[in-house]
Amino acid sequence: MRKRIVFPIVANLLLLGVLSGCASDSAKESLKESSHLSAAAMYRPAKAAQDRGDYSTAARLYEELETRYPYGPYAEQAQLNTAYCYYKQGDSEAAAAAAERFIKLHPVNPYVDYAWYLKGIAYYQAIQGAQWNPKPLEESFATFETLVKRWPNSAYAADARLRMEKIIDILGQRELDICKFYYTRHAYVAAANRCNDVVTRYQLSPAREEALYYLSLSYRHMNLDGLAKTTAAVLKANYPQSKYLKDLH
Repeated sequence: MRKRIVFPIVANLLLLGVLSGCASDSAKESLKESSHLSAAAMYRPAKAAQDRGDYSTAARLYEELETRYPYGPYAEQAQLNTAYCYYKQGDSEAAAAAAERFIKLHPVNPYVDYAWYLKGIAYYQAIQGAQWNPKPLEESFATFETLVKRWPNSAYAADARLRMEKIIDILGQRELDICKFYYTRHAYVAAANRCNDVVTRYQLSPAREEALYYLSLSYRHMNLDGLAKTTAAVLKANYPQSKYLKDLH
């Protein structure tokens, strides 16, 4: 008799477990759908604030959305938009950090190339301070370089390449200015080192021509006539019409 009682009870318990599991799955789906709708409801005013140029409000609302609903497409889009809003506010550091966070969290997202681009232009905003602090531009160049190498056909690759050229020009001119500073103070070793940086690291910079000139002069002052002549020959080969050749001769 006990066996006849036990088996039906076990069977009923199993049935209840199955029914409970189905109810639980249904509740999860309902909760997921509710969260999605709630995230969408939070996203709309944030996007509206962004569209009207109220980037401070938009960034705050996007961050609130992500905090409350950290997963799903709205959270991912909010992360990207947060980086953009910080960039538009001129907060380069926060924009770069937000873009970097997206890259780390979603490395295979179809819009990750845009995140790399945002990170690059965020650093690029510091261009005015490049004379004293070149690090942001160096970070920008490295970021753009990653973008164009990994996604050469990206919609953002062409602009990234143009910005890379501008960065090379700025950093090359900066090194040349430092070279001339040392040269006028007769610190020829330091001047030669800076000019070498221009020649080797920033070969596409317009500053390279003048850097070769000061490099040759610096070698002369250090009694390194062989290196001075070789450098002058490089200058002549690359810039046959250079105005500096006559002075070197």
